[in-house]
Amino acid sequence: MGRREYQHLVLKCNKGINQQRDLASLEECAEALNVWAPNGAIEQRPGFTGVTSMPVSSTSITSQSQVFIKYDGSSYTVATEGQTLSLNSLAANRYWYIGFDEIEDLYTDNSLKKVMGIGVQLTATNSNSVDYKAEYYSTQDSDWKYLRVNEKTAFGGDDAGNHLANALSVFHFVSPADWGTTTVSSQTKYFIRFTLLDALDSTVTINNVSGTAWVATQRDGGGIKDPTRGLFAAQFPTTKRYIYFTTKNYAEIHSGETLTLSAISSSGSLGAPHEDGRGSIAVVPQYGEAFVSTGDKVGRLHVNTGSSEAKVESRDFAVGPNAPYDPELVIQLKEFPEARFISFFKGRLWCSGIKGLPYEVRWTAAAPFHTVWPVLSAEPLMEDDNSPITGMSPYGEHMVVFKSDSVWQMMNTGPNSATLVEHYSPIKVVSGVGCVSNSSVQQVRGNLLFLGEDGVYAFDGTPNIKKMSDRITDTINSITAGRRDIACSAHWKTKSLYLLSVAVDGSFYNNKTLVYDYKNDAWWEWDIPAQYWLVDEDGFDNEALYFMDSYQSVFRMDDSGHDYGAAIPSHIVSQRLGENTNARRTLRQIEVLGNNTMGTVSVEAIANDDNDGADTGSIIMTDSSEAVYGTAVSGTDKYVKKRRRARRIAFRKQADWFQVKVSNSAYNTPMTIAGIDVAFAGELKR
Repeated sequence: MGRREYQHLVLKCNKGINQQRDLASLEECAEALNVWAPNGAIEQRPGFTGVTSMPVSSTSITSQSQVFIKYDGSSYTVATEGQTLSLNSLAANRYWYIGFDEIEDLYTDNSLKKVMGIGVQLTATNSNSVDYKAEYYSTQDSDWKYLRVNEKTAFGGDDAGNHLANALSVFHFVSPADWGTTTVSSQTKYFIRFTLLDALDSTVTINNVSGTAWVATQRDGGGIKDPTRGLFAAQFPTTKRYIYFTTKNYAEIHSGETLTLSAISSSGSLGAPHEDGRGSIAVVPQYGEAFVSTGDKVGRLHVNTGSSEAKVESRDFAVGPNAPYDPELVIQLKEFPEARFISFFKGRLWCSGIKGLPYEVRWTAAAPFHTVWPVLSAEPLMEDDNSPITGMSPYGEHMVVFKSDSVWQMMNTGPNSATLVEHYSPIKVVSGVGCVSNSSVQQVRGNLLFLGEDGVYAFDGTPNIKKMSDRITDTINSITAGRRDIACSAHWKTKSLYLLSVAVDGSFYNNKTLVYDYKNDAWWEWDIPAQYWLVDEDGFDNEALYFMDSYQSVFRMDDSGHDYGAAIPSHIVSQRLGENTNARRTLRQIEVLGNNTMGTVSVEAIANDDNDGADTGSIIMTDSSEAVYGTAVSGTDKYVKKRRRARRIAFRKQADWFQVKVSNSAYNTPMTIAGIDVAFAGELKR
C-alpha cells in the first residue's frame, strides 16, 4: 500500500486576536501574548530598558545588612555594618562596591517592595570632579552589566554634582530583572560596582551605618496604594521640562531638564487628590508655563520660577479699572478652579471635572489673559445624562467633553455680550456611549480613540461612533470592576500603535496592555504593566516611548529582545481547526517556518480544548553545524546570516478539532513565525 498523503493547512495567525470563535478567520489568533505582526510575520513585541526610579517613601529591607568593598588594583578591603571604609585617593579604573543581602522584601500588608535606591553616608566627602560607571551582576550573562544610576544630594534631592560629594549620597536606579548574587572578596551579595573614571581626593570615608538601604514600596506611609498621578513632558520654545507628580495625601511636582528628573524644582501640598484618576496637564509654551492637576488645587510650573499653586490673574495689565478685564464689569472667579481635567486650547485654559461642580465646563479669556476666569464663561452638561464629566480633549476646531454615556462638543457661539469673552455652547453629539478614562483618549488618524464602559471606540466628530474592540470582548469584560478610570494610553506613531493599559482579572494595578495596530487593523495583548505612558522625543527628534510601573520606575520601550534582563514569554494559539465539521481526524505533524535566530520553540497540539492533555514537543530552529547567530568567530565558526528556516515535529493525535500553540520564553532570542503548516490524515475543512 502506498504512502498516504496528508492534508495540509497553512496558518499565518498574523491578523491579530479574535475572541469571536465563530466569526474568526484562520489568519487570526484565538489567543496571543507579547507578539504582533507589523510586516506580515508574527514577531515578539519590543522590549524595554530601565531609565530611573522615583521612590515615594523610604524603608529598609527587613533583614538587610550591607557591605562596602574597595579594590585598589592589588587587594580588597571590606567594611561590614558598623565599620568605615577609606576610599582616600582611590585611582581611576579602580572599584568600590556596595552589596545587599536582599533586594526584595514584603511590606507589612504583603505587598512587594524592591530596592530602588541606596543611601551612602560619608564622614569625609570627595571634592574632585569624578565620573564613574555603575554595574550590576547579571545572572543571564554571568557577567557585570551597565546600570543606569542617578546620584542625588538626598533622597529625592537634586543632582549630586561630584561623585560622593555629599554627607548623604543617594543613588536612584531601576532594579534589573536579572540582578543576581556574586562573590567579591568572600562576600556573596547583590552588588553594585562603581568603576571610577577619575581619582577621588585624599580624604573620602564611607560610614557603613545600619539602615542605609533605601527602597521604594508599592504602598507609601499614608496608605495610598497607587501614588502616581502624572508623568509629562512639557516642551517650551527653548527648553523642555519633565513633570512627575504623585499623591501622598498631596501632590508633589518634580521637574527636570532630563527624564532622570534629577533636578527638582520644588515640591509641596496641592490638596487632596481625586481617589483614582490620573492627572492632566495644560502647557502654555509661549509663556513658559504649565498647569497640572489631580482633582483638587491646580499646580503651576514656570521654567524660570519653579512650581507653585496656580492663582487667578491679579496683575494690572489684565485686571483693574484701566485693564481689559475690570472686575466691576466682568465678574471673575476669586480662586483657580479645582479641576480634575485641564487643557490649553484655542489660546485659553479649559477645565472640567471641577470639585463640587462635576457637570460643568469652564474656560478663560484668550492669552495673554489665560488666567482670567470670568464667572459667565461656563456651561453645565446635563440633559438626560446625569453622569459626571469623565474626560476632555481638543479635537479639530472643538473641545470634546466626555461623560460616561455621552460625547459633547463645545461650539463657539461668539462673544458673550456682558464679558466680550468668546462663549461656547455644549452640543451632545453621541448618546449612549462615553469615556471612562481621560487618560485613554488619543488622537489617531483623525479619530479620538478612548475606552468606554464596554470597549474601545473611535469618534470622528459625528454621531456615527465606531466600536473598535469587538474582537477582544472577552479581555474587555475582564477589566477589574471599578478600575476602568485608571486605564492609560499612548499613541506610538512610529509603530502605528494605540496602546491601552488596563487592570484585568481583579488586579488593582494596570497589568495588561491592549495593542491596536491600526496600520494592519489588528489587536494584540502585551503584559506591560504601565501605570502611565509618556510619548517624547530625544535630542534628534526621534520618538521615544516611556512608561512608569507601580513601583514608580520608568522604562523606555526599545527593540531589545528582553525586558530589562527578563525573558519575554510569548505565544500564539490558533483558532479551532475542524470545529464545525462532524468528523474525527488525526493530526500527524506541525511545521513552523521561522527565523534561524530564535533558538527553540515549544509546540503544542491541543485537542478538543483539553489544555491539560495537550501533546507537546520542541523545535530547534538553529543548526548544530552553525554558530548561534551573532556569535560566530571569524576563522572558526560557520557564519550564517539571518534567514528563514522550516522545522517540523511529528504527532499522532486524534480529536474532533485541534488548536496549535507555539511559544517561546528564551532570553534574548525573539520568536519570529512566518507560517505554521498543520498536516492531518484525512480530509480537513474549517
